[in-house]
Amino acid sequence: MEYKTDVHTLLFSADFAPTEKLKFNGGVIFNWGKAEMDNLSAAYTEGTSPAAFGYDHALAFAVWEDNSDLDIDEIEYYLGCSYDFNERLTLNLNASYTDYSDDEPYLYDTSGDLLLVNAGLTFRF
Repeated sequence: MEYKTDVHTLLFSADFAPTEKLKFNGGVIFNWGKAEMDNLSAAYTEGTSPAAFGYDHALAFAVWEDNSDLDIDEIEYYLGCSYDFNERLTLNLNASYTDYSDDEPYLYDTSGDLLLVNAGLTFRF
């Protein structure tokens, strides 16, 4: 059996601090992933047969190669900022948007997009 996987990630990011208390960060991440299985075979000892589980083993091996294929493209944009009220208290705001494309769905298509927004308060002691 041969299983080939190619994954590539490209990241661009930047930080900016207009004041000592206020800081910004942001960026974009690109991910490409591809995988496939080839030459799947199974050998059985002569005189024995595979266990019967209620399905055709030859058919299962024939479609297994296609079910293992992956072709994923993803792009994520993110932006964040923080404000230091003092040396102990910081407010954090972050947002990210991800667009995910699954071009070889297996059980179900996982393509879609996601928007996350969160806020946090950091207290140092």
